[in-house]
Amino acid sequence: MSTSWQKLVSGEDCPFDEPRTNIEKQMYRVREMSVSTLFLDKNQAYRGHCILVFDPRHVVRIDQLTDSEWSLLAEDLRAAEIAINTVFKPEHMNVESLGNIVPHLHWHIIPRYIDDPRWGKPIWIEPQNEMLQVELDSNEYLSLVNTINQSMDQLDL
Repeated sequence: MSTSWQKLVSGEDCPFDEPRTNIEKQMYRVREMSVSTLFLDKNQAYRGHCILVFDPRHVVRIDQLTDSEWSLLAEDLRAAEIAINTVFKPEHMNVESLGNIVPHLHWHIIPRYIDDPRWGKPIWIEPQNEMLQVELDSNEYLSLVNTINQSMDQLDL
């Protein structure tokens, strides 16, 4: 195992640990939840792609959570998925926890559309720099963040 991977797994310089100064350049904060923070991914090739990051401490896998942390994270994930589904109305939703690049427990919530560039296949391709990149203007991001937040405010969970 490489030294740089071991450092990331241990939490050293983890971009998902606070203060998250570098990650905020790649994502827009949507809302802090019970044990996580929901972000809108800057790459909107899959409109509505969000990332839910576990907050209280650095963990890599679900089995490192307490029962209570897992219950709260599952509730956060469910609420985020419902809100994103309500706003974007995709044909399907991918919910993935990979951690292959950033080993900190987080979930990608990816709306999928029949006309999206990889319908029926995973969105992840190699080399990573060949993945479709779609950036919006700052007002569009803010509008999406506000709309997702409004949808979450309407939830009765």
